[in-house]
Amino acid sequence: MEKKSIALTVALFIIGGLTGAVVDRFAMPHMGTEVSLGAAESLLESVTHGQAKAEKVFPGPGGLTGIEVTLEGRPTIAFATADGKYLVAGPVLNTQGTDEAHAAMLKLGLIPKPTSPATMAAKAAHTDSFVLGTSGPEVIAFVDPDCIFCHKFYEEAKPLIDAGKLRVRYVVVAFLKKSSGPKAAAILGAKDPAIAMAENENSFNEGTEEGGIEPARNPGMATVSAVKNNTRLLGESGEMATPTLIYCDQKGAATLIHGLNKESLKDFVAHLGNLQNGACQK
Repeated sequence: MEKKSIALTVALFIIGGLTGAVVDRFAMPHMGTEVSLGAAESLLESVTHGQAKAEKVFPGPGGLTGIEVTLEGRPTIAFATADGKYLVAGPVLNTQGTDEAHAAMLKLGLIPKPTSPATMAAKAAHTDSFVLGTSGPEVIAFVDPDCIFCHKFYEEAKPLIDAGKLRVRYVVVAFLKKSSGPKAAAILGAKDPAIAMAENENSFNEGTEEGGIEPARNPGMATVSAVKNNTRLLGESGEMATPTLIYCDQKGAATLIHGLNKESLKDFVAHLGNLQNGACQK
């Protein structure tokens, strides 16, 4: 899975030292707030040279102190070690893979709660998208032209699509690389987006992780808006990650996952429910 806002690796970055770590909430119990607001302000002042401001502090995981931060006019979360000497910025992952920083931002209302999978599916059905396949259960796939995991999904899905066992609604987004936007525009702005998508995937460079389609040089405003709207909708899922898949389970519930399922796509498809025009059909 490719992400821009949330790291792929289980690491956190200690500003100044770049020391990797992972918070184990089972081995390291939650402690009370150890660092005062004043100490947090001093730490931020020292590390960011006045670019960030501490708004409040709260108990964090593993003995850390959470800090609500304003940076360049935008809210974010950082953590301070108990001695107040180190500032932890970026994802703080526990042993379950949950990002404590992201969870704190949700809890404090600094970012909106993710849109429900059912609503995401309904909105995706009305985006500038295209469907490959004519029969079988449908999966909505948010993909970036320069996403290698999206490329792997495309390759796995193609034989199932050709066999009439799967339909995929591709919602093309752009956020991974500078070339992602022009390539997404080249796909969505093509007379036949399916052919343009095939060109991108058939010439995909796995070494550089870049799609093979020629970037659009002067895309129309409607196409540019379509790419932006698709990307904005992906953000409503709670993570800028590709591929993001939406499907119906066998009980008829809309489900959203970031990244590829560990099981084979063939086995995954065998347990899908019926998604039609953005809604689960029982």
